[in-house]
Amino acid sequence: MNHSVSFRFLWIGQTFANLGDVLYIVGLISLMYQLTGSAVYMTLVPFFITMSQFLSGLLAPLIIDRFRLRSILAFSQLGKTCLSFILGWLLFSSFSFQNITFVFLLVFMISFLDGWSTPVRNSMVPLLVQQIDLVKANSFLSILDQTIRLGAWSVGGILVVWLGTYQVIYVTVVCYFASSVMMFMIKETHLNSHSEETNQTSLPKTNWVKIKEGWVFIWKTPAVRTVTIMSVMESLASAVWVAAIIYIYVEEVLNVGEEWWGYINASFFLGLIIGGFISLRYNRLINEHLSHVIVFGTLISSVFTFLFVVNSIPWLILILSILIGFGEQLGGIAQQTTIQKSSPHKELPKVYSAQYALQLVTYAFSVLLLGYLTELLGVNASFLLASFLLFTSFVFSFLNRKQLNQ
Repeated sequence: MNHSVSFRFLWIGQTFANLGDVLYIVGLISLMYQLTGSAVYMTLVPFFITMSQFLSGLLAPLIIDRFRLRSILAFSQLGKTCLSFILGWLLFSSFSFQNITFVFLLVFMISFLDGWSTPVRNSMVPLLVQQIDLVKANSFLSILDQTIRLGAWSVGGILVVWLGTYQVIYVTVVCYFASSVMMFMIKETHLNSHSEETNQTSLPKTNWVKIKEGWVFIWKTPAVRTVTIMSVMESLASAVWVAAIIYIYVEEVLNVGEEWWGYINASFFLGLIIGGFISLRYNRLINEHLSHVIVFGTLISSVFTFLFVVNSIPWLILILSILIGFGEQLGGIAQQTTIQKSSPHKELPKVYSAQYALQLVTYAFSVLLLGYLTELLGVNASFLLASFLLFTSFVFSFLNRKQLNQ
C-alpha cells in the first residue's frame, strides 16, 4: 500500500498516543498506591477512565458536527498533553490526600478527551487511503496497537523502576506532545469531503438528534447493525481475558506458577499480532470476501475458546491462546472494514462513537458478570459462557452473512 503522507502522520501520532496512554496508566496507578496505600484508589483509576470515555463517546457527535476530524484529533491530543503536564506537576510538587479529588478530576478530563481519539482515528482511515487498501490500513494500525499493548506495560514497569513514577508521567507528556505535532501535520485537504458533507444541513438539528444519528444509522443499516450486534456479544466474551480471571484459571485449573497468567496473555496478544500480519499479507483476498472472513474468524475464536475450557495442559493452552487471538483479529479487521465501506464519511464518526460507547459499557458490565460467575461457579463456567457467546456470534454472522455484503 502506498501510504499517503497524511496517513503516515496519523499512524505515527497514534503510536505515540497509545504509548503515552499505557505509560500514563502505569505511572498513575503506581503513584496512587505509593501515596495512598489503598487498593480502592487504584481500582478507581480504571473506573474513572472507563466512565469518562463512555460519556465522551455519547457526546462525541456534538463535537463531530462542529469541527473537522483532524482538528478534533489534534486538539484532543494537545489537551491531553496540557492536562497530563498539570497532573505531573501536581503529583510532583504538592500532592496530598486533600487534593486527590482534583487528581481524579484531571484523570476524568484526560480520559474524556481520549474518548474521541479511537472513533475519530478509525473514521479518518477511509479518507486517507483508497478503499481497496482499507484492509491493509486497518491491519497495519491493528498490528501497531497490539504491539504497543503487548510491550508497553513491560516498558512502563521498567521505566517506573528506572526513572521513578513521577518521571513516567512526564514521559507521557512528551509522548502526547509528539502525537499532537503529528496530528496537526495531517493535511486537511484530505478531509474536505467530510467537512462539506457535515456542513450541508437543511434544518438546524437539536443536540438530541445529533446524539441519536449514529445509533439510528447503525439500526437502519443491515451490515453495520449485524457487526454491532456481533461486537456486543464479543465484548461480553472478551472480559474473560482480564488478569483477575486468568490468574484464577492458572491457579485452579492449570496448577502452575502465577507467571503463567502472563504467558497466556502474551500468547493471546501474539495471536492478535499474527492475525494482523496475515490480514496485511492477504489484504486483497480478505477485502473481496469480508463476510466469509468475519464468519470464519468468529468460528475460530469460539471453537478454540471451548477447547481452552476442556484442556488443562499448559503448553497446549498457550497454543490455544494464540489461535483465539488470531481468530479474533482476523474477524475484527474484517468487521472494521465492513463498517468503513458501509457507512458514508458523514456518518462514520458518529457510528464509531456510538459503537465505542456501547462496547465500553458492555465490557464493564461483562467484567462484573464474569467475576461474579467465576466466584459462584468456578472459572471454567466463565470460559464456557465466553465460548457460548462467541458461538452465538458465529451463528448470527452466518445467518446474516448476506447482510454483511449490503
